[in-house]
Amino acid sequence: MVEMATSMRIALVEDDPHQAQLMESWIGEAGFSSRIYNDGNGFLKSIAKESYDLLILDWMLPDLDGLEVISRYRSIANGAPSVMVVTVKADERDAVRALKKGADAYLRKPLRHKEFVARIKALGRRAEQRNLTEVSPFEIDIENREISLRGEPIKLTAREFEMALFLFQRRDQLVSRNHILETIWGNDRLLLSRTVDTHISRLRKKLQLDGKSGWRLISVYRRGYSLQKVT
Repeated sequence: MVEMATSMRIALVEDDPHQAQLMESWIGEAGFSSRIYNDGNGFLKSIAKESYDLLILDWMLPDLDGLEVISRYRSIANGAPSVMVVTVKADERDAVRALKKGADAYLRKPLRHKEFVARIKALGRRAEQRNLTEVSPFEIDIENREISLRGEPIKLTAREFEMALFLFQRRDQLVSRNHILETIWGNDRLLLSRTVDTHISRLRKKLQLDGKSGWRLISVYRRGYSLQKVT
């Protein structure tokens, strides 16, 4: 698997400041980036401009029930990524409710450091292993860092390959410019969103992501990009 600057971008919705800071520190130590929201509405408002690989959500929030946040998130975010619910609720029926509502993982508080990080990594691996055989007429060779179109290798820089892999693994999802910047370039604050736009333009041309290849890389005004199969 290609090693990227930051392999996961995580939204952390938790109204307890101490708990949020603890989880943020564990997430950072594991090599991931995170952003804290202290209520459900604040998070839902943010996804008009931001995207994440994982949502870690406290069930009991001051404004919205955690399950309501999941429902709204799934309806707003096209191809919404993984959701982990953390809660003091100990009833097995609550875990079943959360999973039926769309959660991918459920952890009870108090959280245990190693288990928490292990769950995050497991969800990350599941996302990274998304079937890349369903990207015809492209072939993606992760080990050799090579992408072919209809059997012909495409000459890409290391950064362009990483960006292409990032987009194909998140196909049909809307990804923000900040998401791309943090994942591909890390936390270099000197970089601007036009850096992403420039690389996207080159990648669109090289991989024929204007529809000619059967795929279209769509720009969404003030939000980001979405790689979609042409139907």
